[in-house]
Amino acid sequence: VPPSALERVEIGRGSASAVAGAGAPAGVVQLRTRSVEDAGGHVELASGEFGTLDGRLDAWGALGATEVFVSGTWFETDGFRENAGGELGRLAGSLAWDLGGGRRLRLTGLSSMSDFGTPGALTTEELADDPDQAPFNELDFVDEGASSLSLGFQGPLTEALSLAANLWVQDRDTEILTTGRAAPAFGGSFLESAVDSLGGTAQIDYTYGSRRQKLTFGVEWLDGDTDAETFSTPPTDLSLVDPAALSSDNTAGRTTLAAYAQGNWQPADKWTLLAGARWDDDETTYVESFPDPTNRGDRTDSEMSLRAGVSYAPAPGWSTFLSYGEAFIAPTIQQLYSFPTFGSNPDLEPEDSRSIEIGVRRSWSGEMILDAGFFQIDVDNEVIFDPDSPLGLFGANVNAGETRRRGFEATLRGAVSPTVDLFTTVTLVDAELRSGENAGETLPLVPEERLAAGVDVELPADLALRLDGLWVGEQVLAGDDANAQEKLDDYQVVNLRLTWRAKTLAPGLAVYVQARNLFDEEYATRGIYAFDFSTFQNDVFLTPAPGRWLTGGVEWSF
Repeated sequence: VPPSALERVEIGRGSASAVAGAGAPAGVVQLRTRSVEDAGGHVELASGEFGTLDGRLDAWGALGATEVFVSGTWFETDGFRENAGGELGRLAGSLAWDLGGGRRLRLTGLSSMSDFGTPGALTTEELADDPDQAPFNELDFVDEGASSLSLGFQGPLTEALSLAANLWVQDRDTEILTTGRAAPAFGGSFLESAVDSLGGTAQIDYTYGSRRQKLTFGVEWLDGDTDAETFSTPPTDLSLVDPAALSSDNTAGRTTLAAYAQGNWQPADKWTLLAGARWDDDETTYVESFPDPTNRGDRTDSEMSLRAGVSYAPAPGWSTFLSYGEAFIAPTIQQLYSFPTFGSNPDLEPEDSRSIEIGVRRSWSGEMILDAGFFQIDVDNEVIFDPDSPLGLFGANVNAGETRRRGFEATLRGAVSPTVDLFTTVTLVDAELRSGENAGETLPLVPEERLAAGVDVELPADLALRLDGLWVGEQVLAGDDANAQEKLDDYQVVNLRLTWRAKTLAPGLAVYVQARNLFDEEYATRGIYAFDFSTFQNDVFLTPAPGRWLTGGVEWSF
């Protein structure tokens, strides 16, 4: 989705299957697309290091009762590492019709293409020697195209009833070439897949009473199929895709039916209550035509997810809340069937999670807002990859038993003066395994501390400065449930952007320069302890991040 097509992004923490369906054990990210107000547009062009080119064009307006919005972006780069370059193009468009009486009909189309190299991870020795290299993944890439079309209606049916309904169709085509450290001996793998899906939702809201209480009822439906073929590429020419070298041909399907209900009540002026439930029926099918027609499966996972909460506002600008949520995740086709020798496990159970959060919000004259809360998320049957499992040649996916993430998060944001805005967020998390031989150990890839902060300053001479930074603490390596290896190092990144707006000479025109990773920090965002096919022993692999990245651009809003 082009960022310019979004009005805002909302992030909600906690198990939320009662809101979003199967999945969402730790939270939900909602992308809210923008609506058209006055006619206008935006043009932007930027370039910089690593052969980067970034362009954007948006336009919107109204033709009588019809609102029109179009957006397109193009991004290309040579990448900060060998075989890390590529290109990304996105288009979005919508037509909205005002049907009167607060009712709207909207048709939205999205299309994107992405083609990037995948340079892979490096051992600690390789990273120290040359972080730009990709010695075992020089040819790897992911090439993907996707499109979707949706038709939605929203508006009142009566004074008390309103309807929101949406019908959508989506398709996605993907090609992936994977070589890696085993390629000199075993060759590479080329995957072609095509996904077609159709779905819809319908929701009715009933509002009643002097306090505007609300009941919500809804249904959701999804049906999709994935056709995938995998071909082996020879060690002598890893990019050669021979149709006769078919190594896998399969079709996977997924059908989801769901129904949900939620209520919001205000028993008193300062109190708000919420309760909700959602039932999901998630069916997956798998048929393998080659190499093993007997490798097939059909299973259904059905669960009820609950949600509840209460908030209390003792005074203007103050509110407190307590919330509870549940979620579940059905195992994927890959985890269940697609790689029987290399990790799949048809006996996997769905993951279940429960979360509870208590917090407070404080606002000062609408200028500064403080959000703070304690949370706990418990997960049963979390799916992990166990390299020592006898179910696969090199390990298998297994249910890990019980895990817990307990922590605190606080965010302060807003304007401290007419020319200065700031934000800061601190997150503390204690994440541990609670069962099995590694009970009490820290969960991989969950930093115990995380701090983000930034400031926007309006300067004289029509200049504006934005400075933001992120510090992430140490993390246990993926695959190291026993916590026996050295942790992934902590890191800090600072970004800077300086903008000049020609408010007098040419209103709407702006020129900017920016530096990502201003101090050229060398760090890795991910680490894994895994088997190295080039040495036939376990090793630590790290995924390096870009160094200093300078770009500049010009933009015009009209």
